Amino acid sequence: MRIASLILLLTLYSMAHAQNPAFPLKRLSNKRYLADQQNKPFLINAATGWKIYTKLTLEEVGEYFQWRKKQGFNTILTQVCMHEDDINRYQQRPFSDNNDFSKPNDAYFNHIVAVNKMADTMGLLIVMSQPWQGCCLEGWGMTAEKPLQRNGEKKCYGLGKYFGRKFHSLNNLMWIMGGDQDPLGDRACIEAMAKGIFETAPHQYITYHAKPTHSSTDLYQYAPWLGISMIYTYWRDKPNAWVSSYPQMIEVYEMALREYMKTDIIPFFLGEAQYEGFEGNDIGTAYIARRQAYWTVLCGGMGAAYGDDTWYFPPDWREKQKRYPGGNQLKHFYNFFASLEWWKLVPDYKHEVLVKGYGEMTKTNYVTAAISSDSSFFVAYIPFQQSVTVDLTKIKSSMVSANWYDPRTGTYSLIGNYTKPDLFYFTPPTNDDWVLYLSGK
Repeated sequence: MRIASLILLLTLYSMAHAQNPAFPLKRLSNKRYLADQQNKPFLINAATGWKIYTKLTLEEVGEYFQWRKKQGFNTILTQVCMHEDDINRYQQRPFSDNNDFSKPNDAYFNHIVAVNKMADTMGLLIVMSQPWQGCCLEGWGMTAEKPLQRNGEKKCYGLGKYFGRKFHSLNNLMWIMGGDQDPLGDRACIEAMAKGIFETAPHQYITYHAKPTHSSTDLYQYAPWLGISMIYTYWRDKPNAWVSSYPQMIEVYEMALREYMKTDIIPFFLGEAQYEGFEGNDIGTAYIARRQAYWTVLCGGMGAAYGDDTWYFPPDWREKQKRYPGGNQLKHFYNFFASLEWWKLVPDYKHEVLVKGYGEMTKTNYVTAAISSDSSFFVAYIPFQQSVTVDLTKIKSSMVSANWYDPRTGTYSLIGNYTKPDLFYFTPPTNDDWVLYLSGK
């Protein structure tokens, strides 16, 4: 039964293989984005399935992938392993002899290979972490007694080379170093592991998952192995004790603009932010999930990750995922930008196009906006019902078509066609978040 179901699943998705991205990804000439081997820019629309390797069987992984594909996701974030005592559904541990990195369990990692190959067949990018460093001593790092430092640089380097060889054939794979934390005392071990991966699998991009408000380039701007940057923050007024020991949270758009304006250009995406859910750290809403994604792309990023409180796959993960509206609404985010030459967008952070009504920087009423490099179209994400003023002369056309795009339903409504008065006022139709789309006719 297990083999038959897998064959059916793979057959269904192989029928659509021609539309899948041609992995591996590569850097575009503008250095800000990645594209597939057919030069099609890749917009990351990721779901955080962190514990798929330990919590799900291969059949259940296929079910999960199919569901996320249906929701419009094209990328899955995962962890090789999160906890020192992790064991997968086939009773396999990642290492033997008290987590000795020189003694990886091939059976455990063969399961990961099978999962990632399935993802490739479905056209999914996998962004997979090293053994998770951890924010709060739950992972593999932070103290001398934990496996990262206990194994030392030599074994960490050897494990990196093992990873590079084991997963070398997977063109749909990128790597995450770190995990919810800055390097701290684990720095030498993390860098050695990254070096091992980079030397044996240079076609697989590597990023770094820092603690909130830090990006990969804040820590490793000039590391030869860093190929893409990850930003990570929540929002300024997040009411949660877990982040009380961290620096002041900033809004996603603040961090994205900070990353965009760095002089050394590197592609970046929102790797983690607020998850959708009802308790603990995961107290986000569908609205928060939407705004995080739009903010990132309109501030120069190449996509965003969505999370909910099923990331660790509790017994009711299927039912909970179907209850959360944010996971379904992110397909509208993807479809909107995928219909445009989104990689041409230049953030309007100097307010040269949207000249009034852009809200207040550091507040959630701030309007993020961007215009294409050829001035043919303009996009603004308006988080509340607030009037904005746009200089239509910035769009190179004798006539401008204006539309509202509903990020909840993915529907357009025509505002009107204009013969370009200098300034024009737009007010969203309801007290919700809306996308303003202007294009030349």
